[in-house]
Amino acid sequence: MATLGQKLRELRHQRGYKLNEVAEGADLSISFISLIERDKASISVENLQKLANFYNVRLFQIFQDIEEEDAFIVRKSQMDQLGEYSNPALPFLYLLSPEDNLSFKSILAYIPPAAYHESIQIQKGEAFLLVKEGTLKVDLPNKKPLLLHEGDSAHLTSFKGTVLSSANDNKAVKLLVVGSATIQHLDRQGDLLAYQEVK
Repeated sequence: MATLGQKLRELRHQRGYKLNEVAEGADLSISFISLIERDKASISVENLQKLANFYNVRLFQIFQDIEEEDAFIVRKSQMDQLGEYSNPALPFLYLLSPEDNLSFKSILAYIPPAAYHESIQIQKGEAFLLVKEGTLKVDLPNKKPLLLHEGDSAHLTSFKGTVLSSANDNKAVKLLVVGSATIQHLDRQGDLLAYQEVK
């Protein structure tokens, strides 16, 4: 089975492109593409999509026949232990994917009840949200706020400070956030929120 780098090099050779042609067409640097093809660097989903578009293939086609990597697993028993937060009046983020994953971040987020006037800002990337508990208020820049209830999901493509908060004065929100590796989570003061790893 091939690695991702080998697969991308094979695609380039099949189509008869030189590194500089791919770099120009996909708006990436020659050195970066070279490193990727030699499996010396990781690539974000966004940049991989640029290459897929340039080669006129779908992402899943690139991943066919690629060697499988180790799985990063968080068990239900570990998730069940996340019920207690060190300070229920503050937002809290549990990292559910490897810290060094350069493609995406998977996070279980806790947002306190609206009575605490706390929120999480997300910016610099795309995000998929799935509400596990509570009602989530999503304030998108220049748009009417959205309400997401337990079981609802949303895919956000805003890059400019989307704000997530609880819509209920007495109930917190727990949600799953899967975002691009570039995504940042800030508190309402604009400070970067730290991730806690699940033990």
